[in-house]
Amino acid sequence: MKKKKLIVKVSSLEDSLANFRNVWKRAEKGEKLTAPIEVLSFENASTLMKALSPKRLELLKILHMLGAISIRQLAKELHRDYSNVHQDVKALNLIGVILESEGKYYVPWETIVTEISLCSKDSPKHTHYKHNSTAA
Repeated sequence: MKKKKLIVKVSSLEDSLANFRNVWKRAEKGEKLTAPIEVLSFENASTLMKALSPKRLELLKILHMLGAISIRQLAKELHRDYSNVHQDVKALNLIGVILESEGKYYVPWETIVTEISLCSKDSPKHTHYKHNSTAA
């Protein structure tokens, strides 16, 4: 069984729509897509970092390890205030990182890959400089 992977990245609306159109056209042509492409795109890096803060990443790891549980049980496991955990779980559920079934929440992903490009397609070409680590 293939591990489920979620790709979380920064992408413009135009790029996201172009990717969607590409996949749609391939499906219309009858191309067999090998696996679902699970991608979550954010408009900018700061929004991505806010959505996947260190506390939320810890929550995701623990929830994945424990399996489907209630928010109250998760708050106890994390030793965090219920209302803060509730807010985090609901936010992550809203964007599809956490799923819910019969009042229990779980993380279906084995891996979450984050992509943040340092250059945009409109950026001028640049040179990579070598770092001189021998400076005293």
